[in-house]
Amino acid sequence: MSGADTLTPGTVNDDGVLDFGTINITAPRYVPPTPAVSSSLASTDPNEVIVQLGANRFQGWKTASITLSCETLPNSFSVTASVEFIRNNLAATRSGQPCTIFIGKDTVITGWLDRRTISTNPTNHGVTLTGRGLTRNLVDCSADLVNDPGLKGGMMNATNTLDLATRLSKAYGVTVRSAVADLGIPILPFQVALGETPYQIIESVARYAGYLVYEDNNGKLVLDRIGTNAMASGFTQPGNIESLIATQSEDGRYSDYVVVYQGINTLTEISPLANQRAIATDPTMPEHRVLIQVSRQLVPAYDVGLAMANWEFARRLGRSQAARITCDSWRDGDRDAGTGKLWTPNWLAPIEAPDNDITGAKWIIGTVTFRKDLSGTHADLVLMPPAAFTPQPNPLNLWNAEVAGVNPSAQSPAPASTNPAQQSAPWLPGPATTGPNS
Repeated sequence: MSGADTLTPGTVNDDGVLDFGTINITAPRYVPPTPAVSSSLASTDPNEVIVQLGANRFQGWKTASITLSCETLPNSFSVTASVEFIRNNLAATRSGQPCTIFIGKDTVITGWLDRRTISTNPTNHGVTLTGRGLTRNLVDCSADLVNDPGLKGGMMNATNTLDLATRLSKAYGVTVRSAVADLGIPILPFQVALGETPYQIIESVARYAGYLVYEDNNGKLVLDRIGTNAMASGFTQPGNIESLIATQSEDGRYSDYVVVYQGINTLTEISPLANQRAIATDPTMPEHRVLIQVSRQLVPAYDVGLAMANWEFARRLGRSQAARITCDSWRDGDRDAGTGKLWTPNWLAPIEAPDNDITGAKWIIGTVTFRKDLSGTHADLVLMPPAAFTPQPNPLNLWNAEVAGVNPSAQSPAPASTNPAQQSAPWLPGPATTGPNS
């Protein structure tokens, strides 16, 4: 359909797009759903929300909400319409269908229709469609440690995080990609628990290797570092900012972050050392405030404890500053022409909001919700400094083949894989702020 074409009420255009702005739409014959999507879209509105289910495309929604995030997965959507506008096509909206969500011609979610809800009351008869991205099964379902030949036994290792994530995601048809050339360190043999989801395992290993894990617009699982891209123009006041809540907090911060870890190698039950501690200090805190946490690491590696202390410091400092922005557009750049890039999680965005005491900031978009309702088109975003998104260091539950092969009460020397030097991870934030203390 060309830009000059219009959608005639009560008809289906040559692209098969159904517009809910009319009643008694004549729909094409229902075709079993397929994830294949044509690149030709009917709407010339760059902010039109289009839901493709099989061969049918639906647009003209009464309300629409699409949420994307770099901190959680899967991405999600919810759209509503009057049943009168979709009555003849209810058979084409079944839960469990593969679907693709577009904003204009941009794909934003590739996934599944989770639910179709039809509600009735004396004044309204409506339908709501909700769904999530393809990675939903990595969150909902268990890793098959019983039947999958590549996962049996609960012991896993891999050449890198990408390799491991690919193996865990294969059973559920999810593709994994790395957004950076750095594929990280080798993953030593470690133990997983029966019933854990693929996402729980992948996220744990990703933190060990210093990656963020999120879903892209094509439903792929992405391994990425923090803020490797930047938006063009960002948010300004006055300008595209409709409302802004800027928070600066101190109640979640501390002057000293103390991580206590066992001086005993729990895989061998042998060590002459007592409990140890690593300390990170925040010199910007005006008062004495101490936070003590216990590390769950299995080997007495000081660098692991220090990494956790520094992570607490950096993350709490980063999250003590936040901007919740509602802006008047879904796009950066040339917003009036609709050619700008959609706001994208894990991208840096400049903020100039002198009325809220934010100037010269370049923060990460953590979450964005594209929202359309009776009040118009808006984007709700949460932005924080890059340090707020630092992956939490995670010492893996390393597998000890020697201990696994003998009576649990027996003592045996630690194999090479549990050497503390081999458990050092790339997410160490720098030199020690304080040495180990007995």
